[in-house]
Amino acid sequence: MPAERPENAAPDLLAAVVGLVSNWTAAVTQGRIAAEAGLDIAEGDVRALYLIGQHGAGVRPAELADELRLSRPTMSKALARLAAAGLVVKAPSATDARSVTLSLTDAGEGAYARLVAAGVRMVEEATAELTAAEIRTVTGVAVRLLRPNTHG
Repeated sequence: MPAERPENAAPDLLAAVVGLVSNWTAAVTQGRIAAEAGLDIAEGDVRALYLIGQHGAGVRPAELADELRLSRPTMSKALARLAAAGLVVKAPSATDARSVTLSLTDAGEGAYARLVAAGVRMVEEATAELTAAEIRTVTGVAVRLLRPNTHG
């Protein structure tokens, strides 16, 4: 049986999660991360580059657009900018002749690694005053919150 929660626990958690996501995905934050990683790309393209790196080779532009909640034309423009910067390449899909898949170039792989390192530093700074146990708890809760609700 779950432990009793304060009446305001869910609203407080919602406010904290929305604030964290809003802050860390804000254009200014993404631009700062890109600059720290030595990347000269549009602030809005940082998340696209990061997700392509997370997915690895073979992700489709439509999948990225859905995950980033962007329109197909907006995603296409971002991918064109990343390709022009030499970070991303498109290749015909091995399973669907009508579509393409994306992968990072060698320069894109390096950029992705620098983005990850900058993100890790950002998390380390944000959690500097937490104990290892608190960090494990926050991580565990975040992972559980990402899972689809299976109790419905």
